[in-house]
Amino acid sequence: MDDAAPRGRRRARYLTMALAVALCCALSVFLAVRAGHTTAASWSEPSLTNSPSDQPSDQPSDPAPADPMLPAGPQPTEVAAPGDASAAVAASVQTYLKSQGDQSAVAVLDTTTGAQVTVNADTGFNTASIVKVDILATLLLERQAAQGLTLNEQGLAYDMITKSDNNAATSLWNEMGGASGLAAANRTLGLTETTPGIGNSWGHTTTTANDQLRLLQDLTSASSPLNATSRGYALNLMSQVENDQDWGVPAAASAQATDVYVKNGWLDDATDNGLWINNSVGRIVEPGHDWLVVVLTNGNTSESSGINVVEHAATLAVSGLRAS
Repeated sequence: MDDAAPRGRRRARYLTMALAVALCCALSVFLAVRAGHTTAASWSEPSLTNSPSDQPSDQPSDPAPADPMLPAGPQPTEVAAPGDASAAVAASVQTYLKSQGDQSAVAVLDTTTGAQVTVNADTGFNTASIVKVDILATLLLERQAAQGLTLNEQGLAYDMITKSDNNAATSLWNEMGGASGLAAANRTLGLTETTPGIGNSWGHTTTTANDQLRLLQDLTSASSPLNATSRGYALNLMSQVENDQDWGVPAAASAQATDVYVKNGWLDDATDNGLWINNSVGRIVEPGHDWLVVVLTNGNTSESSGINVVEHAATLAVSGLRAS
């Protein structure tokens, strides 16, 4: 038999060893758990002392918000808006007119693209013979609801427009009611800045480039008070002016122009020291464009110098818009 005392001592040692092992295991588990919590804590929200704003970094920071007043990057090439192009052309025309004494007005409209240039367009000028287009428009407006023009009136209208015959103009002026007839028709046609001449002085009717542009629109627009027959009749005559009167607006036509219409007016103005009035109104049709063109001038030293101003101004305006 074993001795009881040694067995008791051995049992005590075993118990002590088991307890030590258990404690070691418990401590190992505790340390492992503690390490796990520490590792997890490293992925939590950083403290303020570790925030990027407080610590230097080799990593590039996020780009600063773009300044709304500065381009954010490469920008497309700037393209002038139609209004900008028209303004540049108008400035060019105005510079030229000032170099010639600034006694001229220009109004140009491309009814196809809507491009437009006006310079001094609300300034008043004597019409001279361009009023003959207004006389014809008035007569056509009065007659289109009835029988139309008589054969005699047609003959007078042909001479008045294609030859600029003054006697024919006076006859038709009286036929359509003179100054009162012209004023009534112009109210219908939308001409608000035209004042008829007194008595038979139809050539001293005053007008503006704006009003003459409106009249050209009346001759070319389907929304005009003039019907298609009346519009076509007037334009047909304006396409047949005699060669020596084929100046002014036609100078602005391109080589590709298919139709050109014009009526000119010129007058040695006794009320202005014999200086010349030179006016031109008309239409140019070409691929991609339908130009309505008005140039009014006075104070010219001669008829030829006035014609040069008219043609240069018309060409400058039309070619400038055509190129823009």
